[in-house]
Amino acid sequence: MFELIVMILASPFGAAILGALQDSILAVIVLSDCEECGFNDLGKLLFGGIILAVLAGVGVSVMLRRAKEKDRASAEFVSIRSSDPKQ
Repeated sequence: MFELIVMILASPFGAAILGALQDSILAVIVLSDCEECGFNDLGKLLFGGIILAVLAGVGVSVMLRRAKEKDRASAEFVSIRSSDPKQ
């Protein structure tokens, strides 16, 4: 898995994604530059963003799991064994 990530990041597509990510992070830093903001405030914002991302991921996972439970037709197990007890 790690090798796949390294290959993607080393590709031109991955480099373009990382470049766009870096540009957007720098734009956010420039736009949110203020004299009153200290390092602690930025740390709190980062920590809050991480918590928000984790909660969003858990919420999406729960919604997908419930959607799979409602759709039993695709989740049924098909056995290849014979159900004839005479054999």
